[in-house]
Amino acid sequence: MSTISSLGIGSGLDLAGIVEGLVEAERAPTEARLSVKQETITTELSAFGALRSSLSLFQSSLSSLKFTTSFSQMSAKLSDNSVFSVDVAEGAPTGSFNVEVNSLATKHSLATNASTAFNDVTETIGTGTLTIRFGSTATDPYSFTPDPTKTTQTIEISEANDNTTVEGFRNYINTNDFGVEASIINDGNGYRLVMTSKDTGASNSMEITVTNDGDADNEDNAGLSQLAFNAAAQSSATQTVAAQDANLLINGLSISRETNTVTGAIDGITLNLLKADQDNLISVEISESFAGAQSSVQEFVSGYNSLVGNIQTLTSYNAVDESAGILLGDFTVRNMSNQLRSVINNMINSSASNIRTLADMGITTESDGRLSIDSDQFEAAFSEYPEEVEALFINQGNVTDSNIEYVGASTSITAGEYSIFVDALATRGVYTGDVINSLTIDADNDEFTISVDGVESNTIILTQGLYADGDALAQHIQAQINGDVKLKDKQVGVLVAYDSASNRFDITSQSYGSDSLISLTSIDTDMENDLGLSIATGSSGSDVTGTINGLPASGNGQILTSETSLGISLKIDGGATGSRGAVSITNGIIGKIDELLDGFLDNSGALKSREDGLSDELEEIQLEREELEDRISKLEDRFVRQFSALDSLLAQFNATSSFLEQQLQSLPEPNSVNRN
Repeated sequence: MSTISSLGIGSGLDLAGIVEGLVEAERAPTEARLSVKQETITTELSAFGALRSSLSLFQSSLSSLKFTTSFSQMSAKLSDNSVFSVDVAEGAPTGSFNVEVNSLATKHSLATNASTAFNDVTETIGTGTLTIRFGSTATDPYSFTPDPTKTTQTIEISEANDNTTVEGFRNYINTNDFGVEASIINDGNGYRLVMTSKDTGASNSMEITVTNDGDADNEDNAGLSQLAFNAAAQSSATQTVAAQDANLLINGLSISRETNTVTGAIDGITLNLLKADQDNLISVEISESFAGAQSSVQEFVSGYNSLVGNIQTLTSYNAVDESAGILLGDFTVRNMSNQLRSVINNMINSSASNIRTLADMGITTESDGRLSIDSDQFEAAFSEYPEEVEALFINQGNVTDSNIEYVGASTSITAGEYSIFVDALATRGVYTGDVINSLTIDADNDEFTISVDGVESNTIILTQGLYADGDALAQHIQAQINGDVKLKDKQVGVLVAYDSASNRFDITSQSYGSDSLISLTSIDTDMENDLGLSIATGSSGSDVTGTINGLPASGNGQILTSETSLGISLKIDGGATGSRGAVSITNGIIGKIDELLDGFLDNSGALKSREDGLSDELEEIQLEREELEDRISKLEDRFVRQFSALDSLLAQFNATSSFLEQQLQSLPEPNSVNRN
């Protein structure tokens, strides 16, 4: 922009003020128009932001109503809460029973001998190999019966593993997953190492065998032998806590469990034992509870009413002061409101006879668009027709075949029956071994590695010894494979079975589908000859195939999913191929509302389109401002040039005037006489 600070010097006029006034007069109307427009659009954009926030908050209020667990809640009432707590699963039957807890399940605990207590935690314990087997221990006299289903642990104690000291051993045990825990206790006479099984129960006792002890004697209570606990080493580690099962009476029937979490004794009920309390008979009453579901529905109603209130604020008109909400008459807001109102007021559960609409459970629409709840009718609906209330809110799928489980469907699916046809069932990957020639495990056939569903294991080590039969060895192989850290981390596992007819081992993946595959990737020297296990890849599994309602469906393991917009997913858990009946779908109001809100809030939805349009208008205003500044700058330059020329001309006129005035003043006066 040109400088106008020197304008008027030649003429003496305030030409700079004149130019500034002319420029401002040209700028002001456009600037005012753009400012008003910008303020309006900014306010409108902010209003749509508030609307988006309200829609999101309403959608959040739906979350607790999306799952059947919100409606199928049971509660337990105990006469004494200090002995055990109760978890009640979905679908558990109502009823009452009495419980008496006689003993808790305990973990097996062994401590190094008091006679060889350590003076310091940095003291060296020794080197060698610990082998820990789990099973049942008896005393007086001592005997141990291994459980072949439990993983045998082999632990190397060496300088390389930094676990040869008392504290180094403890840290190494607790850092790794060996099925045991280690601690150091000072009993007043020195430090003692304590080994405790991680799992409770009588069959989780430990037998600890030491090999390669530095003094060549593995049972002398010196060096690593201090940790030995087996038939040949009864003078080393001592048993401080015997492993035992939990024992309780339920309605007079004796129940034993390995853990203090008792499941399966009562259908759908889990007892979490806290303490033993003989002769204390505790009554338990299981009943249906609708408090959680009622609270969730009330939250939904509150969320909807809050949304309606916010929309009314944004679209209201006050006739008294003639003020209007920023989004009054907006088509996008009106369309959203109408769609939501239509779903809520017109939703009908066609499969029900008593609770077909929200009004049937006491939820009605007031004149201002908000929902209200009739408490008595609301509670009666939950109490008398809980399944129909649930079906009104949540999409339901009922399958006629007991071997097929409904997983889910698109929220936009039309209610009705959809036929199911299975072309082929899902299968699991299987590795088939060759003929077994020996049931003895020794140093030449006790190690191998395996790949399960694409996950490579660590080296699997079998416990050496003669096994009673093929089933016992199969159980042990399965336990050792499934105990591998890498496989457990990826949640894959196997089933190992002994085929007596063919005298071989079959290793089967626990998972179904095309990704299910078993491979032996390395084996010990004599493993192929003795156990019939060679380096090879088994046959892979396959996915379920079929159609839903006559239309293509894709399989992923046992899950069959419609490839169309129906989105029906079913778990095909066995049965025959061919026609498998139908799945009956009923629509729920929550799914429909959630789908509407997803559309409203989506990046390609109407709300985003309006927000983008307003943002574009703001950008256009900014461009208009830039164009205005450019035009004003050019106009000012022109005015400066023009008034500079005028100023120069006036300066010339002023100079001429001064000259003429001086000349006139020097002329003699008329009729004057020169007296000199």
